[in-house]
Amino acid sequence: MVQMKVRLEPPQKPVPADDPYPLPSEPQILGVTQEMASSWLSYRSGHPKLRHMSKDVAGRYQQLIETGRFREATPEGLIFDTEGYGISFQHRMKALANASTAKLVEHYGRPWLEFWIFPNQSRDIGPYLDQGFRRTAAHIMVGTPHAAGVAAGAKYLAALADGDRYGLPRFNRIMVPEVVDTVAMWPELDRYVQDASVIWKATSITLGPHLAVLAQAARTDHALMIPAWLEGLRTGAHLGESDPRLLLREKFHGGFVSLGKVTKRDHVYAVITKAWNAYVTGDTSLTSIGLRLRQGEVMPIVEGYATNQTKGVAA
Repeated sequence: MVQMKVRLEPPQKPVPADDPYPLPSEPQILGVTQEMASSWLSYRSGHPKLRHMSKDVAGRYQQLIETGRFREATPEGLIFDTEGYGISFQHRMKALANASTAKLVEHYGRPWLEFWIFPNQSRDIGPYLDQGFRRTAAHIMVGTPHAAGVAAGAKYLAALADGDRYGLPRFNRIMVPEVVDTVAMWPELDRYVQDASVIWKATSITLGPHLAVLAQAARTDHALMIPAWLEGLRTGAHLGESDPRLLLREKFHGGFVSLGKVTKRDHVYAVITKAWNAYVTGDTSLTSIGLRLRQGEVMPIVEGYATNQTKGVAA
């Protein structure tokens, strides 16, 4: 018996013409549902020049949406070419499609979001959409003195608010709106940023984590010790060999070195916190060897400060 071999045709890739959710013919603001977002991802992502999807970027957008920090209908709209393929859209659509419907209703009053839609755009504009310098929280805080330093401290506080005992795993995923919100919740950042900046220039003690420690310390019973702490770090004058301020200055002298497998960012924050805690408690047993964070060690908490499990709220 002769066996017939059936040649299977490769499955056809979805194309914009088959999308059940057509684009408008002219630029306009349009309500985009989660079903529309999912469909556009399926039918309009197939152009070979479209940049690769980043799960991390899509996850950041999803977090913004689910926390109510995503701003609808900004001029940074969804852009599609003359064939209906997307040029700039996929990360926001992935985030919307995957977002919690309950969170959408909670924060926006409906299970969809509004976007500017720009159809029929030339594919040639693709390389020029993201060529500008990346916008940071400091760019948003117009008129704020030392905005970059304030934003750096706020980013640490936002990461610390997660309550992770062993580090700051979400640090690099914190986006601009959350940093700006954290700045508003922590006026202490503005109060101490100039002092922390002066100390950074004199000693190389990293401004962001130091400012975050100072902001938390200002909400404790040890706040009155901050001026002397700052003066000692700034000048280094009349500090005994066991003074935590001297040990901290020496730790950063010549550049901070993080040994082992501990993330340098976590290590720097932990060292500054440990030095502050030793200073306010009068602990003279601290040594330069003890001023470190070992792998698996719990991250220190600023003496006298605690946060509840609600993000960004001081107890």
